Amino acid sequence: MYPEENPGPNPELWYEYAAVVSCVGNTPENPELVRCVSAEQYCRDVQPQSEGPLSLLYRREADDGGPLTPWQHFSHTCYTSHVPPRSGAEVELTEAMIIEQFHRTAFALPTASLQPEDNRALVNLPVYFALEWPEEGFEPGEVDTTTIVGHEVRIRPVFQDATYSFGDGTSEGPTASMGGTYPDGDITHEYASSGEVGPSITVTYGGEVSVDGGGWSTIPATIEISGPAQPLEVLTSRNRLRGD
Repeated sequence: MYPEENPGPNPELWYEYAAVVSCVGNTPENPELVRCVSAEQYCRDVQPQSEGPLSLLYRREADDGGPLTPWQHFSHTCYTSHVPPRSGAEVELTEAMIIEQFHRTAFALPTASLQPEDNRALVNLPVYFALEWPEEGFEPGEVDTTTIVGHEVRIRPVFQDATYSFGDGTSEGPTASMGGTYPDGDITHEYASSGEVGPSITVTYGGEVSVDGGGWSTIPATIEISGPAQPLEVLTSRNRLRGD
């Protein structure tokens, strides 16, 4: 049957679900018989905003007379409290679900634009850095729309700060500056020696969310995204005197 708070015609068949803590010895009948460090650590590393621990998801068909099929494993999650007891049970959209979706967003990778533009620079002369966004991914201000437990959820990335890594072991930031070109750009670096370096930019994204067309509110989470290294050849300039 459907739960009383979700009235409607009862289906003939439904799925029952079980979230089993991912430790040896646990089963759908005894889902938390054993607690292990690995299940807790997995969610801390992969989904740090989640409740944990890592749980394996099982389901089986049932009707009014009880289960019809054995339990079958079909997925896993760090959000065990979001698993409904059976299909048809209403699941509330929670802040934790929104944060999880925020972390799944395909953010645009920050790209370092360099000046001089030929990816060659001279020792002791300034290189200007600017933050640019590629076509791929969601950059600040763009909207990623998805559906979570029946609700339209729109997530809009927000730029918070950037750290410029110059490829020689030094960096600048975090800073709100997006840099720029000569002569007004405020993110510059002079290389002390010649060689091949790979400068890059790491951005901290925040986010805003709108549910079912409602107003925007701040997501209480951030994420750091690093862009690709840009090849830069640093050269030494030598002056030569010519005699008559």
